[in-house]
Amino acid sequence: MSSSKSGAKGGGKFTHKLYFDPRADQSDTGGYWITDDQLRQKLANLIDTEERIKNASVYSNPLSSWQATNALLFHAFIVMETNDWWWSIEKNTERITIQRSKNLESVRDMYQRKKRTTGWTPLTKIRKNETTGGGDTTIKKLINYIWFRDCLKEVYHLLDENCQKFAALVFERIKSLYNDLIYFDEAADQPRSTPIFEARYLKNSCYMSRDKVFSEVQRLSASETFTQLEIYKVPISSWNIPDFFVPGSLAFLFRQITQLANNSHHYFVIFETDEGTYWSVERLPTRFTIQRARNKDILLKECQQISRFTFLSKANLEKSDVAVRQNMNEVLDFIWGTEDGVHNFYLPAQYCGTVALGIYDQFRGRAHTSRRHPLFGWRSMCTAP
Repeated sequence: MSSSKSGAKGGGKFTHKLYFDPRADQSDTGGYWITDDQLRQKLANLIDTEERIKNASVYSNPLSSWQATNALLFHAFIVMETNDWWWSIEKNTERITIQRSKNLESVRDMYQRKKRTTGWTPLTKIRKNETTGGGDTTIKKLINYIWFRDCLKEVYHLLDENCQKFAALVFERIKSLYNDLIYFDEAADQPRSTPIFEARYLKNSCYMSRDKVFSEVQRLSASETFTQLEIYKVPISSWNIPDFFVPGSLAFLFRQITQLANNSHHYFVIFETDEGTYWSVERLPTRFTIQRARNKDILLKECQQISRFTFLSKANLEKSDVAVRQNMNEVLDFIWGTEDGVHNFYLPAQYCGTVALGIYDQFRGRAHTSRRHPLFGWRSMCTAP
């Protein structure tokens, strides 16, 4: 959390502007102040937005030079490497700042040409926490993502909208190559050893565009009709501080322990059809996930081929009902009924379950007969691209 300018003393009111320093390794060039409305176009005129990010790292440094450790109180920022430049991007109480340089030290060790805050012990140096490859992420894609997420419109908040959350948001966008896609698995119970499984999962073919998902669902559900509807609840098995700030050897244990004190839950919906198939629908922080299987247990136990269970939690049935006599096509229409309803980007984990609750309320058999507009309550929590 940044209580000041990148950890230095002082602070100020958040200006809702981005400051871009194109040559942080030279004498002060004046830089550029950019508003949310100008963000994509103005940066496109100043830099080569098609530069591909080779790798990105999360760094942290203490908020005060008097700290003995930066394990709990720290400023977080991202450093990226492209073919020609080093970049840093970060948020503090006043602004979002992007720096660009020909050398790493000018963006990693410096903020606006002043040394970043460090402490008096070995535990309070500038620390690299995690590194990821950039995949096919370009500077343009990252800037668009920041714009889609309304990062400049959000006020700075010490706990909810701070430097750590912003760094996590940017890092996960670079790390997750499929954030702008939907995860759709038409046979989630397919045995792992079959050629079909290998062809699907080794090629990451479960990640699809919205149009592709619509097409696949129409093909699969044309002859199916919903009969039963259930909603399940499972504790959110994550720590509010991003995992990359927790040492790898402790991360798993931390997830288990914090579940005991975490009152937040994730919800997902399961539909049963008259053809003996089951569909699960849920919203994760970075995408929608839709799965289909003939074995319901696999949908309860796994999401995206990853176990939902830990030794402290499992999915529990929250409520069930007779479903309306419709199929998965109507569910997709309900979720993405308008262009404004396409929400494939970041949604905080504690809000993801409200999507399933809205779907359950709409498609349960005793729901009110008038169809609600697709832009129902939980959408106000989402930020659409």
